[in-house]
This record gives sequence, C-alpha cells and structure tokens, in this order.
Amino acid sequence: MKIIGSAKLMGAVAFMLAPHFVSARSQQADIDITTPSGRKVMVTAVNDNIIKVSNLLPGERIPASAASVIKNYTGDATVTTAPGMALMTTRGGIVVRVDSISGAVDINAGANKAVSDPGLRTSAGGRQSLSLSTMGSGSFYGAGERGHSFNLAGDTLVMYNRQNYGYTEGDPRISQMNITMPLFISSNGYSVVFDDYAAAEMVMSNPIVYTSESRSPISYYFINGAGTLADATRQLSALTGRQDLPPFWSLGYITSKYGYRTQDETVGVVDTLRRAGYPVDGIVLDLYWYGKEQDMGRLAWEPAQWPDHKKMLADLKKQGVNTVIISQPYILRNGEGLANYNELASKGLLLKDSTGNPQEVTIWVGEGGMFDMANPDTRAWLADRYKQLTLEGVGGWWGDLGEPEVHPETGIHSNGLSTREYHNQYGNDWSAVIYDMFKSDFPDTRLMTMMRGGTTGLQRYSVFPWSTDVSRSWGGLQPQVKIMLNSGLSGLGYMSHDVGGFAIDKEHPYDPELYVRWLQLGLFSPVLRTHAQDTAEPYKYPEQQDIILPLIKERYRWLPYNYTLAYENASQGQPLVRPLNFYTSGSRKYDDITDEYLWGRDLLVAPVMTQGSTERQVIFPEGLWVDYANPSKFYHGGDTITYPAPLSVLPLFVRAGAFLPQADYDMKSTGDYRTDAYTVNYYPYLGKSEYVMYEDDRKSTSSLSDKVFSLITFTGDASVEGINIDVTAEGTYPGAPSVKNMTFKIHLIDVRPSEITVDGKKLSKGAWKYDSASSTVTLPVKWTVTRPLHIEIR
Repeated sequence: MKIIGSAKLMGAVAFMLAPHFVSARSQQADIDITTPSGRKVMVTAVNDNIIKVSNLLPGERIPASAASVIKNYTGDATVTTAPGMALMTTRGGIVVRVDSISGAVDINAGANKAVSDPGLRTSAGGRQSLSLSTMGSGSFYGAGERGHSFNLAGDTLVMYNRQNYGYTEGDPRISQMNITMPLFISSNGYSVVFDDYAAAEMVMSNPIVYTSESRSPISYYFINGAGTLADATRQLSALTGRQDLPPFWSLGYITSKYGYRTQDETVGVVDTLRRAGYPVDGIVLDLYWYGKEQDMGRLAWEPAQWPDHKKMLADLKKQGVNTVIISQPYILRNGEGLANYNELASKGLLLKDSTGNPQEVTIWVGEGGMFDMANPDTRAWLADRYKQLTLEGVGGWWGDLGEPEVHPETGIHSNGLSTREYHNQYGNDWSAVIYDMFKSDFPDTRLMTMMRGGTTGLQRYSVFPWSTDVSRSWGGLQPQVKIMLNSGLSGLGYMSHDVGGFAIDKEHPYDPELYVRWLQLGLFSPVLRTHAQDTAEPYKYPEQQDIILPLIKERYRWLPYNYTLAYENASQGQPLVRPLNFYTSGSRKYDDITDEYLWGRDLLVAPVMTQGSTERQVIFPEGLWVDYANPSKFYHGGDTITYPAPLSVLPLFVRAGAFLPQADYDMKSTGDYRTDAYTVNYYPYLGKSEYVMYEDDRKSTSSLSDKVFSLITFTGDASVEGINIDVTAEGTYPGAPSVKNMTFKIHLIDVRPSEITVDGKKLSKGAWKYDSASSTVTLPVKWTVTRPLHIEIR
C-alpha cells in the first residue's frame, strides 16, 4: 500500500473505519507485525494521547528511548485485526492502521491531524531516511532553538548544534543554532518527535523527510493534542519531560559580564547596583574565576584574584545575591588545567581518537582535551568537582560552549558513538551531571543551570538556556522573540537572551536606546540577565536611569504572576512566552507576527525592536484587549493599530476579564517577597472569568510532587447590574500566612459605585476609593484564607 498526499490519506482513514474487522483486545495495547519481507512494525500506545511507531529490519532492536521520560506505558487501546491489516484505537482518539504486507502506518486523530508513513526506510551513505505525509494545511513550529522563522513549513532544518557568534536578524546561520531538536508541533494541534539525537536533517515539506546519521533504528512518537498549541505542548512535555520549579531568585534580576575578573570587582558591582537602588538576585562569573582563559578545565578558584572566595560567596548570599560560575567541556594543557588534563587522560576519561588516545582539541585560547560526557566515570569525576564547589557556596552553574562549540569529528565516545552521532546529546548528559548531583547531594535545593547546548528533553535537567553570543545591534535584538517562541514550543520554557547584546561592534560599542529597548523585552522574558563584553550593567547608562531603574524594579512587581507561569510550566509544560495563536484551534493567521507574544495567557507584549521608532504597529489576537497603561482603551481581536511608543514606553495589553496579581512594594531581592500582601488588578468584562495564582514556600524541591502548595482562585462575574469577585484558597504549605492584605484595583468602572460589600457587609465610603480620572476602584481587604472572600460592587 502506497499513500501519497492528503487525498490518499483520507481514503485510508475511511478504510480504517470500515466494519469488517475481527475484534481482539490487546493487553499490551500494541500492534506487532512482521511483513513478508521480514521487516517488523510495532505500534505502541504510550498513553491515551501518544503512540510510538518503530520499523525494524530483521535482527534489529529498538534502542532505549532518549526522548521519552515515560517508562511505563499506560495507553488504553483496542486492537483489531483483519487479513492484511491491524487497527488500533486509543481512548484519546488516535486511530492507527498498519498494512501487514507493506508495513505502512496511517495515523488519524481528527480533522487535519493525520500522518501517513509508507513503511519504507531507505539507507545510503551511512544515512537512513523515513518520511511522513501530512493531511491538511498547517504550520509547523518548534525543532528547538530556531531564530530565522517562526513558521518552519518548507524549511530544511539541520539537526547539529552549532554556535553562531555575533548573529543578527536575517543571518542564514540562525536556522541552525545551539539547541536542535528533531521534533515539530503543528498548528492543527499535534506533534511528532523522532527518537534520535544523531546529526540529521528534517525537511518540513509534504512529505516530511527525516534523514539521520544514526546507526540505530529510529522510532517516532505521534502526540495528539486537543486542537490547540496549548494542549499540544502539554502533551508533548508529558513525553519529553517538564522542568522543575525554578529557584525563586532566578526570576529576579541577574547581572553578568565577560567578565568580572576579581573578588573586589565582583563585590563592587553588587555594591554599585545596590547604591543606585537596583534590586539584584544573582551575579554570573565568567572564566576569570579560575584565573585566565588558558586555565580552562582547572575548576578551582584562582587565589590571587579571589583571596577569600568563600567569604565573598557567603557575604553575597546574605545580601540575597546568588553566584553562578562558568564551566566548559575543555581541559587545556597550556594553563593551570594541566594537572586535571593529566589525571583525566591517565584514567581514560577524555574523548578519544581512533587510536584510543586522548583526542586533540584546539579552541581559541589553547589546546588540550575534552570531557567525555558519555563515560560514567567522567561524569562522576566532574560531579565531585561540582559538589565541592557548590559546598563552598556557589549558587548556580553555567555550562558554556556546550554544543560543543569545538567537537572534533575524529573523536570516539566511550559509548561507541562518533562525534556526529553523540554531538547533540552532549549538552543533555552534561546538564544531567549537575542535575543528578543536586538530587543526590543537595536534594532540598532548587537548581539553576545555564546551558546553551543540547537536544530533546534538555528542560528536564533544570536548564535555563540563552540564545548565545548575539550581536549587540538592532539586528541582534530582532530574532529573540522567534527564538523564545520556537524554543518554548519545543519544551524549553526558560529560553532567554543576553539583555543588551553580547558581541560588541567596535565601531558602535555603546547604544543606550538599544539597551533600553532590549531591557524592555527582557522585562517579560523567562530570565532577566544583562550580559555583554562591555558596559553590561544598567548603571552604565546614566542618562537613561529614569527609564532603566523603574524597569528592573517592575520585574519584581510581576513576581506573583511570573511565579504562576513557572507553576504552569512545571505542572503542564506551558511555555512562559507564547505565540498569539497559542489558544486558537488550527490558526495560522499570526505566523508572520514575530515581534509580539503572549506572556502567559493574559498579557500581550509588543516590544519596540527597530532603531529610532517612537511608535509601532500592534496586531491583536482573538479576544478583547485593554491598554495596560490606559485601560479606557479597548481593542478587538484582529484589530491593527499604530501605538505611540517613545523610548520610555513598552506597549502592553491585558486580556479583558483578567486578574493580574502584583507585589506592589520595593524589594532589594526576591528574599523580600511576601505572600501576605498582593495588589490584584482586575479588568472586568461582561461575563465570568477566572485566574489561578500559585503559592508555595519558594524553596522546596517537592512542592508539586508532595502537593504542598496553595492555589488562589480569583473569579469575576461582571454584568450591567454590577461586579462580583470571589476568592478561594485550596491547599497550604509551611509558613503560609493565615491572613492576606489584598488591595484590589478594579478598572473600567465608569461611574462611582453606589455600594460595595465584602462578605455581605456594606463598607463605608471611606473604606474604598474611586478615581474618576482612571475609572478605578481601589479596595483594601484583609482576607482570612480559610474562608472564601466575596466582594460585590454595585
């Protein structure tokens, strides 16, 4: 049976449903057939919404899955057979037909959610190919970190991690970046994951052709969502893994530079930030913590530059500042890393060449060897070093150059894989070294690991990736939304960027306008971390302090909302940065909008990303939207407007009906955050709306698994007669306050209310305020969380 294109696929679907099968229940919920040619085809229900398809030559076995975190398959499916075919139907609505003669596999999960696999596997020149025809029109997203386009349909995507120093918008290199993943997600609400990490390419046409250099047979997963990207990402992350809740401090402001060279300089930067009024939660130390560039692989503090690093780490921690330090895959011989090189080489822990000797590696600052992350003994050696440094007070880890940036193709890893077979997986295994060490030795500490290389599933190791060494230019700023969108849809919810731009053009090293606009984007990015080769810190822009200081303080006001986004990522796999069509079934109409995004469900962010602009065009997704700065202005889905945006203005819009909780007080760090005081902005709209805010102790690593948290539900019901607000709490945690001081700001109130009641008691007019200029009611309430809170405004 040969199926090409959607017309044939529709015929196959109709045939699948023909009533001539003999039913037989499969306890394994799978199909396992052998074709006359001896090829084995296996289809397994991983769960009700995910199936795995494998196609094996005689004697081949399915390798252990690298993509999936699901070990125990629980799919509830019915398998029926008839001469020449088998049919599987899962409880989640996936219907699979396998032709037992040709090995063809047809998968259908509803309108425009169908793929056809002809069962053919071609091999040539050490490469194997498989193809999937798709039904219906649609866009494709994901595939890891991709900066050239949001919609990937029609592209040929190379799956081989690569560093692109100083890239900009339109640079063809950024179709292949540092984190490549052989997966895609469709605007029609399904996704496909190829269970592979070898060098490969994925042609996103019809059929989709996946060609890999792996020597092992390649299975793929078909994942059925409920028609939206929101549900498809939820299902995809159930397969590839979800990120743990982040360290709360990682949601604050982090300062970084290439690089702080001494203890005095590091302490001075933090002191200067604090004197200027900046809150700060982290500082990142580049390669000078161990001496100089040539000392790479030393993994020890240089005492001449850091005479008392333990005291520095402890003192910074007391101030609420966590220190993150860099580590790389290389151990150089031309510096203080020589002793480690000799030890690792003698123990066989380095990448080897074809003769079994350490593979020679040359990078921009010297020569040496490379950690073999495929070797369990190497990982154990490295984990011990990381453990000792963490015990001294290091707060987080930075894995740089982890594509790896230089990875000689003559190298052989201890698992027998060549460089091109193992390259993409290197960053995952490196991240796992730190993650597993924390789980073993620091089980009560949440982890932040900055990593810029890896592949499918990287997020499950508490990784906070960034878009690497971007150009400090307007062209460098412009791809960042696309990078965050495609990464987020691939599972990497915390993809961010070097705010301000890293790689400096010597002819244009200093651009305050660019710095401000980049910082505005960073305000609503998963990590707010300034970083550059020079002039990285916000106080280096004195003439813009009236804009920059309030921006960084604003990051802290949004902590209640942002921490709830972290909960949505950890519990459901939802990205923090979401495309405009995230909640719209089958929508492709916003594919070309690559300079706007949803921050969570209820905030539309439209950063200014072109030089000299004092206004920008804004296109609104489905729904009704309120101007955050001027709530008297409404916009409807599909509207296109020109919005005034001088340098001090970041255009923001709120979904009508939304509740936005904020922390409306100054903080020096996230350590000053409180869960007994919130300002809750409500934008009532006719009908009911709901928002759920997440709380826990912000420290525990088992809050979700142990269900030791609280969900605060805000429900609004607005009509022409008035507004009802209900607040309830479910669950609790150690240290949870019993009483909360809630200040409600109810916007869009055109006339002064005649009456406000709280829990049935009418308030005096002095107990609340009405501002006719902003059409806002401000209502402070003390809420005992064990009892529901009910507010009526008439």
